[in-house]
Amino acid sequence: MTVLIVEDDLPAQRRLVRLLRAHPEYRDACVVCADDVTEARRVLASEAVKLVLLDLDLHGDDGFGVLSAASTAGTMVVVVSANTHRALRAFDVGVVDFVAKPVNAARLMIALGRVQPDAIRRRPAALIVRSRHGLERVSVEDVLYISGADDYVAVTLMSGRRLLHDEPIAHLERQLPSDFLRVHRSHIVRRDSVRRVLDGPGGTRIIELRNGARVPVSRRRVALVLRTLLRAMAP
Repeated sequence: MTVLIVEDDLPAQRRLVRLLRAHPEYRDACVVCADDVTEARRVLASEAVKLVLLDLDLHGDDGFGVLSAASTAGTMVVVVSANTHRALRAFDVGVVDFVAKPVNAARLMIALGRVQPDAIRRRPAALIVRSRHGLERVSVEDVLYISGADDYVAVTLMSGRRLLHDEPIAHLERQLPSDFLRVHRSHIVRRDSVRRVLDGPGGTRIIELRNGARVPVSRRRVALVLRTLLRAMAP
């Protein structure tokens, strides 16, 4: 899962990352940080973000500018701000919780706990893949990996069949269960389809799948991917 922390103060940003990792649900999360509204909106448009921890004062910009993008993406938001007089407005627009600064660790854990009941959503047993030939229902169990960029993705099935889908990869990622792992901005793989992880050029990593296909692992996600796969392979 991906969590976005929107905070312009670097020490506060790092502390939020540490506190987030202390919660068992988010120990292996992919944490992305942004320090302004523009970058936060870019991440929300390109990643399937599950949760945003949002400061409201960002280099003079209003953090409420992030909320509309989060709402459009179906992402939950916990506001972390010293501007407690704005809490009522924040709740009016649908945030999960409002944690006042300076952040109390126990209070943040409570807020993260409140996210969980809403976060456990039923995932579909099938994906509806829309291509130039029309709509096709594809069982999630048949999906091996997904690759793509911009507005089109390729869904590769266990059978080797390849379907083109005319939506961004982040849209499909939001529909997939935890059996799938985003390893790169352009690649999602089925965890149990990974045969091995190879060393790539310049210290990069490459995943080899059971069908022989190879997909790159982004530098930002290497630690998360290795940690997740090692845990899955442990006896």
